[in-house]
Amino acid sequence: MSLKKIYEKGLEEYPISTVIGQNLFFLIYFGIGFIGLLPLKLCNIPLISLLYIIFLIVMLLFVLRKHLCTNCYYYGKRCSTNWGKLSSFMFKEKSGNYELGIKLAGIVWGLATLIPVIGIIISLLLNFTIYKLVLMVLFVLLTPINFLLHKNSCKRCKMIYICPASMVKENKKM
Repeated sequence: MSLKKIYEKGLEEYPISTVIGQNLFFLIYFGIGFIGLLPLKLCNIPLISLLYIIFLIVMLLFVLRKHLCTNCYYYGKRCSTNWGKLSSFMFKEKSGNYELGIKLAGIVWGLATLIPVIGIIISLLLNFTIYKLVLMVLFVLLTPINFLLHKNSCKRCKMIYICPASMVKENKKM
């Protein structure tokens, strides 16, 4: 990947408040998904919730960091989530397959969103409670906020013009 088209006005490093806010949001968002899946038990074990969290940890903190962050301008730096710095502790620069990472990111984020929605709907159909309905509504309402936060981060990113995952399509023209 050529870094010749780096956006000069993009942030060198994101403010720590952005990092804390973004990661706190993820904890709340995925936490609601996890809690919403808890009623789906197998042998009295919340297997779906546990598999969901394991999936998120493995894919978001390891697999995607290897394939995306090791190829990013923010490798070793503080990006909007600080995952660029995290990846530098775990993997060598350029050691991941960026194209694979882009493909996996779409799948991972799609599943991270769909699994709780489908699971909570199933849980509601099996045993309706207001509590479950509130969790469902909260998760669904937070989903567009997740996309807006990502888009806002992209607007300030040095890689806005060259990142295939950029959510700021109108600014990708040079």
